[in-house]
Amino acid sequence: MKKIGLLIMLLISLASCSNDDENRTKEAYHGKWNLTYMSRNKNPAANSIDIMEWQESYIFSSSGKFAKTRIKDNKKSTVFGTYSVVETSEQTQFTLVYGAQNDIIGTCTGNLTENLYIIKTIGKLYSAWGACDGPLLSYDKSK
Repeated sequence: MKKIGLLIMLLISLASCSNDDENRTKEAYHGKWNLTYMSRNKNPAANSIDIMEWQESYIFSSSGKFAKTRIKDNKKSTVFGTYSVVETSEQTQFTLVYGAQNDIIGTCTGNLTENLYIIKTIGKLYSAWGACDGPLLSYDKSK
């Protein structure tokens, strides 16, 4: 009887540990991410001066919603939408779907979808917009 009780306790503790790890992973990207690096050159090592053409941030909520804000030429634009996440061993990949068309959507396809990713070993958020003709954008999480 003691063995069955110990086995049940072991299974419960393993299940609760995996949920804690999952919550910690999700919490790692919730919050505000600020644009910290921008380059229009496809080779970042060739840039001698970092020039930020605008300020930008994403806020990811735990409810699957996000807000993106850009300040350019003293004009502030904010757009909203929903996001989904795919976890791999190396990356956290985001698909953002906007509720309406806006110039601040960084997409290669021109639709209402934007792709971002976090390289887990680096801990920065990157825009996939640089894969086509967009700038290379990198974001750091606010503390």
